[in-house]
Amino acid sequence: MPNAMTQGSAGKVNALIAPSFKNGLPESPQAVMTNLGKREKDQNQAISHARHQTLQNGHATSSQTCCQSLHLSLFFDGTNNNMHADEREPLSTSNIARLYHATLDHSGSNGTKKYFSYYCPGVGTVFPDIEEHEPSQFGLIGAAGGESRINWGLIQIIDALRQALGGSKMGVSEVRRLVSEMSTALLTPELISNGKRNREQALRPKIDQLEAALLARKEQQTKPEILSLRLYVYGFSRGAAEARTFCNWLLELVRKPGANGEPEYRFADLPISIEFLGIFDTVAAVGLADSFPFAAGHMSWADGTMRLPDEDTRLPEDQRFLNRCVHLVSAHEQRASFPLDSIRRRPRGEDGEPDKSQSSSYRANSVEYVYPGMHSDVGGGYPAKDQGKAMQEELLLSQITLHHMYREAFASGAPLLVPKEMISKDASDREPNLAMLDISKREFSISPMLIERFNAWQAKAGKEAPLEEIVERETELITGWRIDRYHNGLNGSSFYENVKRQPDESEAVWDARTRLHAHKLDEKKRERNGEKFVSCAERLQANRALAEGDCSSYSKFDEDIRTVGGLGEYQKLEIEKAYEPTLDNRQLQGAAAEFSRDYRGDWKPVEDDRGFLSGVIDSLSGVIYLINEEDEATQFKSIHTDGTAWYHKLFVDKGKVAPGYESLVALFDDHVHDSRAWFMNSSGFAPREVWTDYFRYRLVHFDQESNKSLTPLLTAGRVIGLAIAVGSIGLAVKRRDPRYLLGLMLPTLGVPVIRGKLPMPNSQSLPQVSAFDPLTGIAYPMMEGIDHLRAYTREPGTVLRQVQAMPLPQPLTEQTATSPELKKIFQAAQAAKAVADAKEGNPMGLIDVVAGQLSDAEQPDKTKSPGWLDMAGDMVGNKLGIG
Repeated sequence: MPNAMTQGSAGKVNALIAPSFKNGLPESPQAVMTNLGKREKDQNQAISHARHQTLQNGHATSSQTCCQSLHLSLFFDGTNNNMHADEREPLSTSNIARLYHATLDHSGSNGTKKYFSYYCPGVGTVFPDIEEHEPSQFGLIGAAGGESRINWGLIQIIDALRQALGGSKMGVSEVRRLVSEMSTALLTPELISNGKRNREQALRPKIDQLEAALLARKEQQTKPEILSLRLYVYGFSRGAAEARTFCNWLLELVRKPGANGEPEYRFADLPISIEFLGIFDTVAAVGLADSFPFAAGHMSWADGTMRLPDEDTRLPEDQRFLNRCVHLVSAHEQRASFPLDSIRRRPRGEDGEPDKSQSSSYRANSVEYVYPGMHSDVGGGYPAKDQGKAMQEELLLSQITLHHMYREAFASGAPLLVPKEMISKDASDREPNLAMLDISKREFSISPMLIERFNAWQAKAGKEAPLEEIVERETELITGWRIDRYHNGLNGSSFYENVKRQPDESEAVWDARTRLHAHKLDEKKRERNGEKFVSCAERLQANRALAEGDCSSYSKFDEDIRTVGGLGEYQKLEIEKAYEPTLDNRQLQGAAAEFSRDYRGDWKPVEDDRGFLSGVIDSLSGVIYLINEEDEATQFKSIHTDGTAWYHKLFVDKGKVAPGYESLVALFDDHVHDSRAWFMNSSGFAPREVWTDYFRYRLVHFDQESNKSLTPLLTAGRVIGLAIAVGSIGLAVKRRDPRYLLGLMLPTLGVPVIRGKLPMPNSQSLPQVSAFDPLTGIAYPMMEGIDHLRAYTREPGTVLRQVQAMPLPQPLTEQTATSPELKKIFQAAQAAKAVADAKEGNPMGLIDVVAGQLSDAEQPDKTKSPGWLDMAGDMVGNKLGIG
């Protein structure tokens, strides 16, 4: 019944300001005992029940009943975070890796393993368990590999239960096979339904086998009896999105009707629950963010899976599937490619859709806290000294959130290691190996100075409010700081003076390290393939000439080794992640120059036809939205105006901090990084987010709603308005720079505006989108009369449901290619497929297609396409090997 589903917590609609700092680690032995008691809840209930049954039967009570629950902790790391690389110096482990290091994973006192912890590296990094052996640029941009990581997490539940029953740990080959069977392989429109079916088909036989083994164990009265499965799930960034999807996909596998009609959650007939979900700054954006930086959305596995599970509130709390969720989010992240997915949502109505009559609110036992800093200032991953900030590890701002998340998880009974001095004899007897390892002591260290500065921000952060309102006021606050530190000049600021003492890598070193990184990956691949060879490093160590080794094709190896500073530097190169040069000076100079230019309004006028960006979509699934540039123009004005007001509060003169704000300014100076400055230079010399700037509020999704006006561009592989279904689509979107709309609203900036060509703000406008065939450049036909589906809205979910109710367009076939243009497109697609088939060993397909095209005399009058369409066609042609 809908009225029995979990709503918000007493109608709670506000996000919370992070509390003043409190040490996350337990400060008394009693706190450790309380944590143990929470984990022994099922065991104590079973013992109590057994004693009651014994007394009822007239027998003496047993002093002990041998039983236990299994506790599984799963950790999904963030984009480009990989513990195996990040543990090397300089230490840059994320908070996910640090919590993993601080988690129990060993046998219980009876010798049977009951604690399991599993770590999943972030997308874009190496993960051999799922056959990702090299860093992936598309993983960094589009979260490729996310689906396989989630499926890998589901497999680990089988692995844990198998080990608990006396079996061996699941081998890598078996894991890879299961991941492959569960995968949807291609991002097709049927991703969600196919994925659910594939997971069921791959996992159900394994689950049934375990259920049978458990039943046999019970009949034979084998001890210890396994009572339940209790999970603790953590994630950061896209890893947080993976964690949320993991919860929903697991729910599909374990939810079933109970005897009294109420739902039960059982895995191999064992009660299962997620006791704690701890997530840092969820980013679910996957897909086209890099090609279309003004687009946003949820692609493939993230589409429709960000909502926390809905549950029946008639169930007792100890029988629910998800018992506690804590989401720590960034107050100051602004990158367009990192939109935030809040856990706030509207309750569902009787039709299963969000109920618009009720406010968007938080699920019971879930909470969202806002913390200062950027994305990785919250989730961790910065090394000390990066961008001249946090010159020691204990000064990293992410230490604050690390302690908070540990404290929340510990309070929920999570199996975490504790300081040795907090372990009593009773605790040690009940649970051996509780003491924190040396690496955790280092990773949890925190400076009193950082605490004092964070508390200064907390004291001035204002009251709790809806998340989008807190994000707005915090964006305006950091803009006030940037006006002084960026617009007024970097020189003299503490962080920039630190950077100047750490010179950027030269282009020569950058190029040499890039080649060496690629070569190291190639040698690793040769090792995997079983090749026998003398590596370049071995040859150089033996003082043998280049011609005497197996790397003679890399003629610059010896020279590159000298350029980077010796063989030791080569051996330190991390191949688990993409290579990134040290460019702090370049980053900050570019960021300051851009911010200052935008603050002054010093822009060159652009012609109206320069606003086109294009890209190619190959059978993508999920949903992509376009963001209304007029909406963003209003935001630009607000941030400019209110940021200036904050500047006058924070500073009494250029570079001179106002009394009472010293610690707050110091927090921004010495601890808050600039993620956008890094992002602009992370993949080469050219900026990546060329259509965005520092004067945008972060996009925040709330289930099917958002804080910005959006219009659907694509859903489930279908471009909105496209009249025919095709496999590969080129899109051109006309984009006007929001700054040029400001001349209509903020004339004091003196912005040149092309009068008469831009609509007034808040007037009805539609995005200008066209679709084309990437191979020929010919435009696809578009539907008429769908303007109502193209209008911008803050409730895009409503529009999506209307789109999904429309009949699907017909696929392009020989029969539906009824115009000369469509025939040309169809023939080009056949030719491309034939070439691909020929490369696969079937040349006859190519011959048949060419012969057919030669006999076809009908051709369209015009097939010439603009230059940028030619480039898109060339890109696809090269991809297929036909260019």
